[in-house]
Amino acid sequence: MNKYVFIVLALLAVLLVASCAPATLQPTTSAPATAAAPAPTTAAAATPVATATPDPRPTAPAPLADGSRPLASLSPAERAERFSGPAATYTKPSTIYLATFVTAKGNIVAELYPDAVKSVNNFVTLAKNGYYDGLSFYHAEPGFAVLGGDPNSDGSGGPGYTIPAEINHAHPRGALGWAPAGDLDPTQYSSGSQFYITLDALAVLDNGYTVFGQVVEGMEIVDKIAAGDKITRIDVSEATVSRALTPVPTAVPTATPVPRVAQPKAGRPLAKLPLEQRQNLYNMPPAMTIDQNKTYQATIESAKGKIVFALDPKVAPVAVNNFVVLSNLGFYDNMPVAYVEAGAYVLLGSPASQPDSHVGYVLQPEVAPDAGNVITGTVTLYPMQDSTTGEFVANGSQFVIALAELPTGGSPMSVFGKVVSGMDVAAKLEAGDVITSITID
Repeated sequence: MNKYVFIVLALLAVLLVASCAPATLQPTTSAPATAAAPAPTTAAAATPVATATPDPRPTAPAPLADGSRPLASLSPAERAERFSGPAATYTKPSTIYLATFVTAKGNIVAELYPDAVKSVNNFVTLAKNGYYDGLSFYHAEPGFAVLGGDPNSDGSGGPGYTIPAEINHAHPRGALGWAPAGDLDPTQYSSGSQFYITLDALAVLDNGYTVFGQVVEGMEIVDKIAAGDKITRIDVSEATVSRALTPVPTAVPTATPVPRVAQPKAGRPLAKLPLEQRQNLYNMPPAMTIDQNKTYQATIESAKGKIVFALDPKVAPVAVNNFVVLSNLGFYDNMPVAYVEAGAYVLLGSPASQPDSHVGYVLQPEVAPDAGNVITGTVTLYPMQDSTTGEFVANGSQFVIALAELPTGGSPMSVFGKVVSGMDVAAKLEAGDVITSITID
């Protein structure tokens, strides 16, 4: 399983609107409802606008007073895509709910967070209706997470709807969260039924996914869960005292960071560092050292051949200068390809092949005046959203080689190069292939 695609990738959100979701941690394919088109306001647009056909499916039911579990009698296939939306509010405000996962290996008890109101209501109503009864944990990866709640048992299914994000909690070991509704969804909607339980503390998932509970009993059982293990049922009860971990404050005062600036040095010193030590290596980009009146060429060496691309310092001087300095320092030497979307793009420059694993700083986008779609062979810095401002910035070390024309969706793209030879090699690269070096002429 590639954890890179589990994160909500900004590049996927703005570049590949029509791309497919990955196979392992992909959630239900249902999408959040969109608003109907506004009525025309001009004479030329006076033709009546067709309205969407109402969804004939019911919303998920509220739990029955007699405690019966009507969805448990349905086959998993009959539970998939069955509802048009979640149940009406059933849970009580400020009430602590406990979810007990009954399995053949033992019970797992999770406390649900009252501040994740929509998430808790959705999970409680599905569980009490028997939606999860007999479904399997469809994926388990040691050191990462176990995933369940998919009636299709492959990461592609759900109840037929998604729920809004409620991102209030971090990811310690034992965090209970929703799988994302799709890596292309910038709204961070969650799957309507697929959940995960973390097997280790995973800060890489913080601020990207809805955590709505915490395991308080039975983590030793979670550790034993394997793909294919069944959920006998999930029972819901109420508690009077919280046993969940005390939330860590999200804003902790820190000292002013000491500037760590990427400085040109001879001998490619960064090539000698282990990959994990190249992550967050600097907190400031290098000063301008290139001659903007000269042309530069980068050569990527790999076991599958060479890729050569021309750099354009007149259009993107900061990005080119940054790339030249990092390449000459050996930052990219012996670094694996982070991710490949076949026929679309190759992503490089992440020491740990994770969206938040990079050199340690970001750059402001440099957008050409005539910028349109990213064309085949374009080399651009990986776009990402600033968690504070919400604005798009350019990753300091991760970059993308376009294998086809890609729409930008109006996002500011820092295009700084164009492949001049080796597109056939770029198309052969796979995630994990090692880039021997990137040299600059």
